[in-house]
Amino acid sequence: MRNSAWEDNALKRIPITAAALGISLLMTSAPGAMAAASTTKAATTATKTTASTKKPVLHTLANLSPVKITAKSTVRLTDVNILTLSDESILTYTLTIQNNDSKTMDLLDYWSKVKTVSGTTYSTSLMSKDKDKKKLSAGSSTTITYVARIAKHLKPENLVFQVIKWDFSQAGYEALKGQFKIPAGYLTSTPSDQSKTLRITDTPVKAQVKQVASFVSGDYNYVSVSLDMTNIGYKLFEDPKFKFMIRTSTGASYPMSGDPTSSDYKIQPQDVKTLNLVAQIPKTIKLANMELQLALDDETAKVTLPIATMQLPNISNTSLAVEPNVEKYIPVTNGKISVKVASAVVNKNFDEHSLSIRFGFRNTSGTTFTLPKYQFELQTSDGYRLPISAPALDNLTLQPLEERFITLPVIVPANVSIENPRLFMNLPSAAESTENISYPVAFFTVPEAKAVENMIGTKQFVQTKNGILGVTLASLQRLPWSDGDLVTAKITIDNSNFKTTQLPELGGLVQIDSAKLTTDTKVIVTQTAGLLGAAMSTDVYVTAKVPSYLDFSQVQISLLEKFGENSSEWVQFSNTGSIPEPATVAKGQVYAIDTLGRQQDVSVKRSFLYTGQSSDLVYAELEVSNQEDHQIDLSQFAGVFKTSNGQTYKASVSQIDTSAGPQEKNIVALWAKIPKRTTMTDMKLIVGEGTTDDKLTPVKGEVNGYVNAAALELGLSTPSIKTNLSSLDLFPYTLTVKSVKASLSGTRSVSLNFDYDLNRNMDYGIGEFGHKFLFEVVDSSGRVFEKEFTPETDLRITNGGSAGFSFDDAVFEERKAGSFTLNVYDLFQGQKVKLGSQGFYYYSDVIN
Repeated sequence: MRNSAWEDNALKRIPITAAALGISLLMTSAPGAMAAASTTKAATTATKTTASTKKPVLHTLANLSPVKITAKSTVRLTDVNILTLSDESILTYTLTIQNNDSKTMDLLDYWSKVKTVSGTTYSTSLMSKDKDKKKLSAGSSTTITYVARIAKHLKPENLVFQVIKWDFSQAGYEALKGQFKIPAGYLTSTPSDQSKTLRITDTPVKAQVKQVASFVSGDYNYVSVSLDMTNIGYKLFEDPKFKFMIRTSTGASYPMSGDPTSSDYKIQPQDVKTLNLVAQIPKTIKLANMELQLALDDETAKVTLPIATMQLPNISNTSLAVEPNVEKYIPVTNGKISVKVASAVVNKNFDEHSLSIRFGFRNTSGTTFTLPKYQFELQTSDGYRLPISAPALDNLTLQPLEERFITLPVIVPANVSIENPRLFMNLPSAAESTENISYPVAFFTVPEAKAVENMIGTKQFVQTKNGILGVTLASLQRLPWSDGDLVTAKITIDNSNFKTTQLPELGGLVQIDSAKLTTDTKVIVTQTAGLLGAAMSTDVYVTAKVPSYLDFSQVQISLLEKFGENSSEWVQFSNTGSIPEPATVAKGQVYAIDTLGRQQDVSVKRSFLYTGQSSDLVYAELEVSNQEDHQIDLSQFAGVFKTSNGQTYKASVSQIDTSAGPQEKNIVALWAKIPKRTTMTDMKLIVGEGTTDDKLTPVKGEVNGYVNAAALELGLSTPSIKTNLSSLDLFPYTLTVKSVKASLSGTRSVSLNFDYDLNRNMDYGIGEFGHKFLFEVVDSSGRVFEKEFTPETDLRITNGGSAGFSFDDAVFEERKAGSFTLNVYDLFQGQKVKLGSQGFYYYSDVIN
């Protein structure tokens, strides 16, 4: 149990965030920091010293004369410690008894009192660990520590320490054997260049301050102490749960916290353990003449007792931040790692800045281990501390010599400076610690962050464990779609290394102005295997849906590296201002799709308008050729028709669902129904590769988006109408109708037969062919009769084929002669375009 006064006063907790504690790196990166300061001071003193100047004499408790308690045995005052609380102070002082007699000494015969020089006496009690010390063998020594509560203002030189022997022949039963009075100039704490032996358990340890440093951040100084603990006994020494605090020259105490390795430790005989400690002290407090105090909770007395006070050397504020791309070595449980800051980029938004720091870890040991869950924090030059989430470190395991890089993203308010920030790397506090504190193991200078605004076409370089990858925002598009617009970013990743590399599992994030689109954001990876060969590149698309009516001025695209259920930013891009329109491809020109492993050339073969009574149908045929040297599945195309005044109509698509061979040409048909009186001038087809959720749409898959789009000029035309039925073009078919004979039977029925030639251009592959030949008979009476013929089903590919159909109407009863017009149409989706027309006469089968 802790003493309540201690809890309320001496150990008043000061919340410390991870980034605030940067000085611990002095313990590892600058092993000579304290020594250097001391050496510099000593060197300066030596320079000014002349032969006649003497080094000042330092008096300690060791200079006090002992008190004789027998003719041969003595008592020395060997330790005095005062812990200042709010209303009082806790005093502990240690007497070392040396039995030089030839018989055992009865320690119960002796006692000690403490009083002020003015005569005020304070009650003393033995420290719990010494209460069982009753005998002292001849020729041996022991220590006994006394505890007293004294006035807060008292200092050691204000006190008198008495050694008393119980003597029942004396008045008051006390015989004063002697006393200790500490002169004002004496040092009661252990000098900074000396060690202190602690005999708290059966195993003694020797404590010595190894290094001290400080760092200013905001309103505080952060003082770090490295304390060496050497087991000078012959048994294992286990952590007795020391408490550590900094005692300033004013007497105020500030609690210190250690890193996780500084608790529950064990020290083998003759081994050394370094404890890394840190305290937060208001910068208004002078750091001169500080002391390190060690304390223990006395559970029996319900009080926290000071057990050692060690002088600290004077220190100066130090800036030892690790520079960019400079490795710093940090010990871990099973080995050592090197860490470094590689680069930084920033995206400046309206009310915040998105700063991303690339940070590397390298296992320099010969064993595999899991990294601690380091905590990171950014400290800005104007004193703000911003925590950084690093989910990539969850159970991150490094093989021997393996190197891993992660991105540390942090949002900085727009009114906070991003000039000259520092990155702090902290270990979390020990599990049983009551302090809200993270122990710093390093802090780093962050390089000047490169802005990522308007980076279309600009390459960033990302350091990975297998080398540097180039990452380019190749294009950014806003594409119309049926239920809103699609914002799509094409990101090209190229591997300039000499070996194949494994790409991380990627996620994506799109931010529109200040709003993050957390739903409907997809990442499409075109190289599904995740392997990128040497000197090769691949494309990744990040897509998100936005309302078509939404106006925005900035888009931020982030690729995320996935780690199980978590993810961390990998690279980010930004664009301010309007998003570029998809590139326009003039009619007759080729749109080259350069998707890795699926390169294709696309051009408009023909386009025209099917007119209907209530609506029209805009139609385009694309010629798509495979530019690979092997069979591929063509991209599943998707797109919209867009008028010159911005109206858009989602296109339906028909294309082959089998693989296409090298240089093989195929026809992809796209169409959309549009209202009549729609402006058709300069209509374009915005078309790209179809996507289904997080992948490019597979063959026969259902498209729900598209990427990598271009605007193809159509130049809509109306097919010329032939005045005969020869060489009627319904690409890739050509039909010639000949020897038309319509026979009148004298009844209501007419039988029309014809010969035909039907050819197909076999240079092109087609998908499900939705076109039909519509034969229309227009009688001289105005009556109309129709029949549909499907190529390769109703009409075979042949020269010299024949076909026919019948129709009937009352107008033909007892008809013996007459004429009609035979029209042939291209019938598609219920709309038709006339291909040719020719007049004929009926033949009568009626015998007069």
